[in-house]
Amino acid sequence: MCGISGFIAGSGRSLPNGLVYKMCYLINHRGPDDEGYVILNNHGQLTRLGGDNTPDETWETLSDYHPQANILSCMGGTSLMALGHKRLSIIDPSSAGHQPMSYLSGRYWVVFNGAIYNHLEIRKELEGFGYVFRTKIDTEVILAAYSKWGEECLDRFIGMWAFAIYDKYNNEIFLARDRYGIKPFYYYFSDKGDLFFGSEIKQFTVLPGWNASMNPQRVYDQLIYSIADHTDETMFGNVFQLPGGTCFKSRIDEIKPVHNKLSYKKWYQPKRELFKGSFEEASLIFQSLFQTSVKEHLNADVPLGTALSGGLDSSAIVCEVNRLLKSKNATNQQLTFSSYSDIDKYSEKKWIDIVIAATNVNPSFVTSKVEDVFTQTPRIIWYQDEPYQSQSVLLAYNVFKLAASFGVKVLLNGQGADEYLGGYGQFTFSRYAEMVRRMKIDELLQDIKNTRQIRPLSSMEVLKGITYHLLPTRINRVLSVLSGNSSHLRTVIDTKKIGLAFKHPFDFIPVEYSSVQNISEHLTFYSTLPKYLHWEDRNSMANSVEARVPFLDHRLVEFSCNLPDSYLEKDGITKRVMRQALADILPDAIRNRKDKMGFSTPEEVWVRKESPSVFRKGISKTIECTNGVIKNEALLYFDKIVEGKIPFDFSYWRLILLGEWITRFNVRVP
Repeated sequence: MCGISGFIAGSGRSLPNGLVYKMCYLINHRGPDDEGYVILNNHGQLTRLGGDNTPDETWETLSDYHPQANILSCMGGTSLMALGHKRLSIIDPSSAGHQPMSYLSGRYWVVFNGAIYNHLEIRKELEGFGYVFRTKIDTEVILAAYSKWGEECLDRFIGMWAFAIYDKYNNEIFLARDRYGIKPFYYYFSDKGDLFFGSEIKQFTVLPGWNASMNPQRVYDQLIYSIADHTDETMFGNVFQLPGGTCFKSRIDEIKPVHNKLSYKKWYQPKRELFKGSFEEASLIFQSLFQTSVKEHLNADVPLGTALSGGLDSSAIVCEVNRLLKSKNATNQQLTFSSYSDIDKYSEKKWIDIVIAATNVNPSFVTSKVEDVFTQTPRIIWYQDEPYQSQSVLLAYNVFKLAASFGVKVLLNGQGADEYLGGYGQFTFSRYAEMVRRMKIDELLQDIKNTRQIRPLSSMEVLKGITYHLLPTRINRVLSVLSGNSSHLRTVIDTKKIGLAFKHPFDFIPVEYSSVQNISEHLTFYSTLPKYLHWEDRNSMANSVEARVPFLDHRLVEFSCNLPDSYLEKDGITKRVMRQALADILPDAIRNRKDKMGFSTPEEVWVRKESPSVFRKGISKTIECTNGVIKNEALLYFDKIVEGKIPFDFSYWRLILLGEWITRFNVRVP
């Protein structure tokens, strides 16, 4: 896991070498173990450079990609192109993994952030074609695979990645991001036509002429609907991201932005082929795919641990790792890291303890107080780059911080399963609507009856849910804009001041929220998972820890998304196929658990009882720094939340964090 930087000068221009150094400096937390650069000068010559964080071993190693000089000695020069890299050493921590790495006598150069879990299999295949490897690093396999298959190499990779490959012979740049966008890739065009890219948005703040500006529509989506990363835009004006599953290729002297954007293409489309086997067969296949994924995600040459929230997903990973260790008669204990609340209503401790009792793990815990919100938020918003939803980000940040304090550099967690397995009951009303379409009324009534034995489900809720999925999408979105608690929040935003109309963010998403399969795709690629992965990446890398997500192995995702609806949810039981598949390793109490909290905070207690005045000051700060975009009515809105006149949600925090973000990044408000 690492951080990448780069620039390509606009036509007829060159840029100071120091820019790529400054961009890398701001993300030292992503890769404190090594540092490297390659620059292309005005005469077409490449120079390899190191930095202050480049280890002595790397300087002393002789190869065609190790540094020749310190970049500080070249700060006065200019280049047509530059690649920069900060390394967090995970596989083979030796100098062999230094980047930028080259292949085929310096033809190909790469800066890579991520992990390719099947690199050994690909390596073996390429060796059959005569390719020779000098290292045991997955980075070298990426270069050889690109040399052999070009863009189609992406289809062969299993893992997570964001990388840039420069082909010296063809003077081409190839940019690519993994299927689900686990690893970030941002870019920005200057008004001179220069292209800059990196792992985090803050890297652009060092560029000449940079002025952080607000992207009103995306900020609005975050404030009203708590949705982010659902498009290729960011909350910063003119800063974009390559979406998950996309890539871009061009000669570097032919890059031309269209509306300040790259003309990327979608390289990944989920396979659609409905599974026709029995539920029992599906469970066995799921079990096999899950076991394979967890095993591959354990491949590391550094200390590794697991995040344990007490929910079904993280518990499944902990229990599977425990099974693998027992099968190898391993003597080392698995390290787990958890967060819990001192208030029982918001605590997952009892569930975490069940998993600990059933496994041979060495657990560690952290708990957060309301004071942490005020002391840690300025630091966390800097790492996150953009406003986030709630204090769950704070808790996750502290879990990664705890893991880092134990020397752990890789942490497995359960992110991603809820979106395609229906972990929050997202599929219920879509299934019911389909039963109505097929006139399976007896089956529908029985399912409703059984579901009510597990969770409250009123007749009005059922009627609304079914109607929603029977009505055309465009009508539902209009109704959504006119209803709900967000309608209260809209009254505190001066949309005319920033030139906005009330639009639903799903209008920008090319997948309807209709069938179970469509809902799964919607959540996985647009409305939910991208923002969670954003928070996870920044929280982990802020603490120099690599976060790995076994549930996002695309083989497991695609298999699950092609199962019949009832295999995923039925009679109020969510994640049915997973619960059955992992019955042998999960404690019964966890496997049969129906509620879910994750890393939860007692925010309602903090806001309404412990420190309402301090949070209210945060609202006042936002009103002041937004020049009236957030109106004074926001204070009355907050008071109603405190007094219980409006149902508690996280909207208060989105208002506060908007002000923190504007202040921290000096964002210009329209």
